[in-house]
Amino acid sequence: MEVNLLPKQDYYKEGQLTDLAYLVLVSLTKPSHGYLIMSKINALTDGDVSIGPASLYTILRKLTTANFISLISDSDNKKTYCITQEGFKALQIEIEKRERYASYGKHALNDYEEDTDG
Repeated sequence: MEVNLLPKQDYYKEGQLTDLAYLVLVSLTKPSHGYLIMSKINALTDGDVSIGPASLYTILRKLTTANFISLISDSDNKKTYCITQEGFKALQIEIEKRERYASYGKHALNDYEEDTDG
């Protein structure tokens, strides 16, 4: 049996975004710099998720390499990024996938409740 292990950044190209990469991509539908991205993620998740600079800049590098985001400005020590067309398409696919997965989970919970009620 052959196992194909890809470097993590290739997962993005395969449509397998981590939760944090997904949230970073969501936050970049409008141009943003690092601190603003971290603030947006915190606000989007009602404080459930916070991301530090080291994790953020690793994800930004990987999303840039995957051509899902681009650096649009680098001035005053602030790098501003924005989603690309390819990133927008990847985000749409990821949202649909996550909605399907949530649906699978809801069905599983319903099946469990039906089995335990009877």
